[in-house]
Amino acid sequence: MRFDGFPPSDYDALSEAISAMYGVPLKRHSMSAAGNSWGNTDVSHNHLVFRQCQLEDADEEGEEFEPRDGDEMMSLDLGEVSQCVLPGNNRNEIEMQFLESDAVEAGTDQLVAIRFYVPPDADADPGDKEAPTSAEALQSRIMQLASVKSTSGAIIAEFDENKGTFLTPRGRYGIELYDSFLRMRGAKYDYKIKYDDISRLFLLPKQDDVHVAFVIALDKPIRQGQQRYNMLVMQCTKEHSELEVNLDDETLEKEYGGALQANMEGSFSNLVAKTFKVITKKKVFIPGKFANANQQACVKCALRANEGHLYPLEKQFIFIHKPAVLIRFDEIESVEFQRYAGGQVSTRNFDLCVTLHSTPGDASGAKEYTFSGIDKTNYTALYSFLSGKKIRIKNIEGVGAEEKPSGRGGPAPGMYDETYGGEEMGESSEDEDYDQENPSGSDESSGGSDSEDDDDLGSVASDDSDLAEHRKKSGKPKGKKAKGKASSKKRKESPTKKKDPNAPKKALSAFMFFSKANRSRIKEANPDASFGDIGKLIGEEWKKLGDDGKEEWNAKAEADKVRYEKEMEGYSPPSDDDDSDDDSDDGGKKQPAKKKAKKDPNAPKRPQNAFMLFANSSEGRAKVKEDMPELSTGDVGKELGKRYKALSEEEMAKWKAKADEAKEKYKVELAEYEKTKPKEAVSSGKAGGKKKKKKPEPESESSASESEESADDSDDSDDDSDSDSDSD
Repeated sequence: MRFDGFPPSDYDALSEAISAMYGVPLKRHSMSAAGNSWGNTDVSHNHLVFRQCQLEDADEEGEEFEPRDGDEMMSLDLGEVSQCVLPGNNRNEIEMQFLESDAVEAGTDQLVAIRFYVPPDADADPGDKEAPTSAEALQSRIMQLASVKSTSGAIIAEFDENKGTFLTPRGRYGIELYDSFLRMRGAKYDYKIKYDDISRLFLLPKQDDVHVAFVIALDKPIRQGQQRYNMLVMQCTKEHSELEVNLDDETLEKEYGGALQANMEGSFSNLVAKTFKVITKKKVFIPGKFANANQQACVKCALRANEGHLYPLEKQFIFIHKPAVLIRFDEIESVEFQRYAGGQVSTRNFDLCVTLHSTPGDASGAKEYTFSGIDKTNYTALYSFLSGKKIRIKNIEGVGAEEKPSGRGGPAPGMYDETYGGEEMGESSEDEDYDQENPSGSDESSGGSDSEDDDDLGSVASDDSDLAEHRKKSGKPKGKKAKGKASSKKRKESPTKKKDPNAPKKALSAFMFFSKANRSRIKEANPDASFGDIGKLIGEEWKKLGDDGKEEWNAKAEADKVRYEKEMEGYSPPSDDDDSDDDSDDGGKKQPAKKKAKKDPNAPKRPQNAFMLFANSSEGRAKVKEDMPELSTGDVGKELGKRYKALSEEEMAKWKAKADEAKEKYKVELAEYEKTKPKEAVSSGKAGGKKKKKKPEPESESSASESEESADDSDDSDDDSDSDSDSD
């Protein structure tokens, strides 16, 4: 038991009290405030003991002095040591890391690492690099007693360190899979990870089409020095490889349902994914419907000046690899497309800022991730994907986009058809799960039987990319984006045919009859439900109806179908010529749009309101530009609005009075202008070979008669040119 916080002045009183009550002397211990403590280290009974070092002064003859042990300062149980390494290239230091306990209360400190400096032996040869130093000897002894690398149990599967390189933490590690945990063995660090501490697994194809990233997301991060890693990124190749599972056929069938075989072969990435999924019993997620401009599952960008790739999955974002970040969509408050904030002005890139929901009690506020330097060709795909996921987008208009989205915040017309083959991206869709029998990610119905996959283990890995095979079987087009755009443009240019109001009403389905009859009832029971939610509720009730419950609605649908067919028998649709006649008055040609009347330069100028008078004064726009020269035109307008709202009542009344004065002046000038306003000439004739008619203004009978005569003359001239029709 330890008590601290006593002031030095209480030492004498406390010493007398303890001596009188317990007969025990109160000792003083010297403390180091510099963060370093010097002492003697010894290993005893599976404990590392650190004692105070007491030095005796040398005598007058210069004889050497011997350090002796003082009081014990610290004792560490080596059974709790998880790592013991020589950090960096320093051969005179050792670092010990300890297992982090889950039983520690929140806010309580616990020892996770300690570092020892061991002075080199004075008699040792500094040039001899092969001779172990004192620190290396102590580290070797601690490793033997701590049993850091010893493991109980049999290895089920093992992956060599030369086949898979870890990007996070960087280095080569051999992987050993046991029944309830895995081992990562490296040159310095050795990790033991329980399967219960693994939250998710991901298999992500990289843009080079050669490597695949296998990501292990951990609930309990591993530690390497001061750095903590909660996501491990392993870079795998697609080279053909073989794997031996150290279990007999009976155990494989009993424990893993025959999902693993004693001898397996395929691409190395697929072997890793399949083995991890079966043994750890965790899902391995792969990219879903998103595809960038080059039909790849990710976009290249940077996070905090570190380049990487952002993968938009069906339920989350994942960025690899430095630092690896996982963002679930339900954690996102909003996203914003921003201008590229790089060192130079660029119109070829943009940034994507992701803002998370603020955590209650967190003083730092909402957390943001800015993925910068995304190529503008990926804007349409990203905007369409985020809109389909119902994620709030702050700025509706894009940055650097060639094709603007629709004003309702949805995807641009034809965007799904071009990129995703027309597939809908519902909010309730799940991330794609890696199928060990079909690594391409296609549905079971599209492939062969299970027995065929079991017989041909080579089907675990296709020669081509997993992502390409997945898109091929799911019906996604590749390399046909330009063709899709051309067809979309062609569809837009073609005129739309008008619907005939006299056409019979199409027959309704049984579900539509059920929906019309029950929509009002469901809406009253769920007043807060949106339009889409009500549709989902109606669909759920329809699914619950059995065959007997649907008979009534099927009968109504059949009767409506008979009605529609009967009405269609006596209906003749209008011809295309009739449609064109409706749209034009002259041979199916549309009349040209009316030109905007020219403004009279002598007309009085309309008065400005109070705000515009304030903005155009010396106190408004000029003052803002003087105070804030860095603001853009739009920002200047916003600042003017703020300053206008901040005016006092007296100042506001001054500008309103000026506006009223200008309004009265305008009325006087307008009355004078109306008196001297020139009469608009009424003319008719041909312009560009087409008739041009103007309605006469009812100013006087003479002007009206003149207009009629001129119109008649125009008609006569047209009739002369079209004599054949007159003779008929």
